[in-house]
Amino acid sequence: MSENPDDKKPKINEEEFLKKYLDENDSSGPKIPEFKDIKGLKQDDSGRVADLQFFAFDAKDMPLGMFYPNGTKIMVRAAQVKEIQSYSMVDDKNFYDMIEKMNDMLSACVRIKYVDDRVGSYLDLKDGDRIYLIFLIRELTFQQGNTLAADATCKCGNEMQIDLKRQNFCFHEMPDTLVKYFDDVDKQFVFETVSGQVYRIAPPTIGLQKSFTEYIVKEYNDKKVPNLSFLKIIPFTLVNSNSITVAGIKTKLAEFQVLSIQDFQFLNAAVNKMQFGIKELKKICAQCSEEVYTDMVFPNGPSAIFALPTAFDDFIKK
Repeated sequence: MSENPDDKKPKINEEEFLKKYLDENDSSGPKIPEFKDIKGLKQDDSGRVADLQFFAFDAKDMPLGMFYPNGTKIMVRAAQVKEIQSYSMVDDKNFYDMIEKMNDMLSACVRIKYVDDRVGSYLDLKDGDRIYLIFLIRELTFQQGNTLAADATCKCGNEMQIDLKRQNFCFHEMPDTLVKYFDDVDKQFVFETVSGQVYRIAPPTIGLQKSFTEYIVKEYNDKKVPNLSFLKIIPFTLVNSNSITVAGIKTKLAEFQVLSIQDFQFLNAAVNKMQFGIKELKKICAQCSEEVYTDMVFPNGPSAIFALPTAFDDFIKK
């Protein structure tokens, strides 16, 4: 029986598909240093004048810090006017544009330095560290307050706001079922299945996810619907890669399509366990001293992250 051409048309639009893909693959998790007491944070001492505006801290203190080589340093600086101007143009209704504007901010304000003094770009960062770093840049940029906050209500009835600051972030903890499979030398999980297959898995880098997102856009431009299961699973198997070509993606897709049912089911289950990152926000209630939790949100949308909500009143001449 011949195929109906309509069967090949996208069942959801590109924007919906990108949001679903990025939502499912976004992971953001471990303890964060406080800038106010400068613990774990110091001005970069590379000796280069251009680096004096950067502050450095150990990558292990980032949400996905356990996946970086030992000794890796993250260098971060405050956003400059031109970067804030560019970011302010983000389209809150366009998920792809939001991610790209965040990536542009990271590209300008973040570097990664390895123990051998090699310096990498934001593309080497784990995808789940994006939100953490964006709010870190915001803290450095607006050090005189001007915090963003999410509404929350305690069980005692006290209505409150929880600032979107790193000290209020709660993170997913590694499931006990995964701990024994983590290779602390190569910073990845190593799984051997009953079929004899060995899979090495780790959260993907920003650069790799960028390649896959661009592939999605290309597929939609060609009126094709990408394989969601493939896009969900395969980036986790390309450990430490920060890019992949379209040809490389198609090769991986061909390999994925001939997986046995058992191996597919295992990989799908393993990736579902890869919950690393920001889980929610937490604060102690001022009235009853109980912990209050609420969802991690973007008050007023992503475009407001680097906007001052009181700018008009603050800067208008009275």
